[in-house]
Amino acid sequence: MKKIGFIGLGNMGAKMVTNLLKANYEVIGYDIKEEFIDQLLIKGLQKASNLNNIPTDVDIIITMLPNGNIVEKVYESIIDSFKPGTLFVDCSTIDVDKAKDLHKKCEVRKLFSLDAPVSGGVGGAADGSLTFMVGGKTNAYNLMLPLFEVMGKKSLLCGSSGSGQATKACNNMLLATTMIGVGEAFNLGNNLGLDPEKLFEILSTSTGSCWAVNSYCPIKGVGPKSPADNDFQPGFSVDLMLKDLSIALKAIENTKTSAPFGTKAQENFKKMVNNNKGSLDFSAITIFNK
Repeated sequence: MKKIGFIGLGNMGAKMVTNLLKANYEVIGYDIKEEFIDQLLIKGLQKASNLNNIPTDVDIIITMLPNGNIVEKVYESIIDSFKPGTLFVDCSTIDVDKAKDLHKKCEVRKLFSLDAPVSGGVGGAADGSLTFMVGGKTNAYNLMLPLFEVMGKKSLLCGSSGSGQATKACNNMLLATTMIGVGEAFNLGNNLGLDPEKLFEILSTSTGSCWAVNSYCPIKGVGPKSPADNDFQPGFSVDLMLKDLSIALKAIENTKTSAPFGTKAQENFKKMVNNNKGSLDFSAITIFNK
């Protein structure tokens, strides 16, 4: 049975750890907010009072942190302490170049590494249905696969180092632009006098069908329950979507990719944040853009 160090016990990390504990993995956890650690002790988490308190004999270190700068600081603080062959898995969402750099730092120290950002939000973390988009080497992926299967419903090795983050950037850029389009379609339908429930019934079963319609419809009382039914309290906030779109925009610029819709989506979400709407669910963009 693998021994795991887990760093970052916020909304996502805490639920991922809970599933690992349910599967009887030994987990030692750390977060800068001690109350996040303490709430998991009753579930079987072992407490690390600081980063250096994580035992150096763990097999795997998993990080789930807010941004790439924090991930980098954590890695630089601890990677010299662990034995060769320890696997470092970053499930945070960070930019592609930063992910590649962290892989190189691990390789120099003979550590295995994966970048493995997730899709599925807090709900997916809670019920173990996350999708992991993974970058790295096959042997490292195979070591982590049993844990991916505990915490998620799907994982895919997308390619070499940074490929997980690259895939996440593409996925969330598409999600953002799709949600804006869904909002525009329902707004047009409303202005044309259509019943939103009937419009949903058609869109969800015709060529307009997509996840943003079928599973996360941004119209109150229409389709499966979604943040729109709860005043857009977030499953995935505007702040986080802007962060992910900013990562995508950096990749767009670095690769000189033509992506006018993705660029415009980033501008729209930035306006929401500037208007103090960053704490709302990202699907509220459909209301903000009216």
